[in-house]
Amino acid sequence: MVKNPSTNQIGQCLINKKSERLHPLYTYVEDMKNQIKASASAVYVIQEDRVIGEWYSGFNPLTKQKIEEDSRFNIYSARKSYIGLAVAILLNDGKINSLDDEVLEYVEGIDENIYKGITLRHLVTHTHGLKFINDKLIRSASPGSEWIYNDAGLSLLYKIILSISHHTVNGILQDYVFNPLEFSETGWESTYKNNLVADVFELSEEPKIRLDNDTGFERNLYVSAREFAHWGYLHLNKGNLHGKQVLPRNLFEFTTSIQTPKDMFHTPQNGFFWFKNENAYLNSEIGEDLPAKSYQILGISGCACLVIPEYKVVAVRMYNKIGDPAEYDYLRDIKNFGNLVSSLCN
Repeated sequence: MVKNPSTNQIGQCLINKKSERLHPLYTYVEDMKNQIKASASAVYVIQEDRVIGEWYSGFNPLTKQKIEEDSRFNIYSARKSYIGLAVAILLNDGKINSLDDEVLEYVEGIDENIYKGITLRHLVTHTHGLKFINDKLIRSASPGSEWIYNDAGLSLLYKIILSISHHTVNGILQDYVFNPLEFSETGWESTYKNNLVADVFELSEEPKIRLDNDTGFERNLYVSAREFAHWGYLHLNKGNLHGKQVLPRNLFEFTTSIQTPKDMFHTPQNGFFWFKNENAYLNSEIGEDLPAKSYQILGISGCACLVIPEYKVVAVRMYNKIGDPAEYDYLRDIKNFGNLVSSLCN
């Protein structure tokens, strides 16, 4: 029984119709929670316009409170999908002309030797060729020649967003998404709230809640499992809720289509940070059994939002663990999660 029903507009559109067939998924996520020694986990699955799965386990290690519907986990790198939507909004509004514009057109005072040839497309697909070594930014590969997963490109992208819009990522999303759709369990947190789930660590650190500024760039985006699934549902339906286009369809065509340079055949594929795998890349985090158009976003705490358009499914899992035991195979785990969702929902 749901104690605290969602009040945002997406939650109001969904019918609660739980399916017994998802119990193997809950068992799998619980087993992995125990293996990685997380203290908290959650699963939320939407198919078509129905919530077919909702499950919570464990406790907040700081407060000892049980995990419930409104418990909010730090989603870390999964926040990049939110930054990606802010970029799509600026592109749709004409403040960005093209993904293939060079970054030098948008930011003044940056080193041309490092940034020349890098486009916005490279930034949103991790193909910019930049990395930090000992806190120094270097160009380690030609733009569009290598996939490098780091925050070097994200830092530059944030500067561009701020420069051309005069708004933070958080400000853009509040205006376009969070406020109009009444999201109340999603936000970059700078002050403590009782429903924020603390992370636990592999090494001997005390559990902690990561607080920072609310610009929308830092790693302090806390989201409930259900509102993370609502985020995926918004993408699945391309901004349409029950026949009403609440956000432009173009935004989601941008963010969830493959944007990786076409000549990069043997690398991970991205939309606006969302992971795709239509080139059968062996080390993709997307499970082998998933239909080709599926996409996913991940965070270091173990969270994932998986969207399977062919089955009209959004599946979210949450953990609160930073660092992995030596025997744990993360790549195999996240593939298994997706494969299991696919097998239960097709």
